[in-house]
Amino acid sequence: MKKIILHLCADIGTDTRYYDLDDCYDVIKVGVRVGVQNYSPPSNVYGVIANPVCTDFSAANHNKESDTVRGMFLVNHCFRIIADCNPKFWVLENPATGTLRDNIGSPEQTYQPWQFGDPWTKKTALWGCFNMPDPTFKSWESVPKNKHLYTKPKRKKPSLADQHVSAIKHLKQYKWCANKIKCDADIRSLCSDGFAKVFKSVNL
Repeated sequence: MKKIILHLCADIGTDTRYYDLDDCYDVIKVGVRVGVQNYSPPSNVYGVIANPVCTDFSAANHNKESDTVRGMFLVNHCFRIIADCNPKFWVLENPATGTLRDNIGSPEQTYQPWQFGDPWTKKTALWGCFNMPDPTFKSWESVPKNKHLYTKPKRKKPSLADQHVSAIKHLKQYKWCANKIKCDADIRSLCSDGFAKVFKSVNL
């Protein structure tokens, strides 16, 4: 019997890519067409990965109480689903620089994509009950670089947040989902492919 992985707030599915490729797992993606607020999970869920929309928790844009209310609407439904299915592991992801921590506390872990071989920054926070993989790379200097990525002046590392949607053609690890990348926000939402791969290897 296949193990069920729920991917909440997922329309592209980069976080669960390697579960999808494994015949031992059945990945159920709950995106905008269904909406987590309308979803009731099956009883035999093995793992949950949740990516609630981070816009309302952006430290740069966050200046209204309504932002928090709107953002927590999805987060709370993710928590409802997690509680309903009591999975073997679960993880909720959001930018480490956002304000979600003000509402649910400090994350269990943070990481940078370059630590897992993807040559850019996107400091990511993780909440939940899961096994954290060890970084593949200890220093930026040892990471294979991608010369096609834009780097802001006076910065040493390209940030995923600074990339235009056209950069997807230079990211070979996302060739499988390139047709789903329609705007800059889609680029910024991508989970580190290297992290997704090793996360699956320690959360089987």
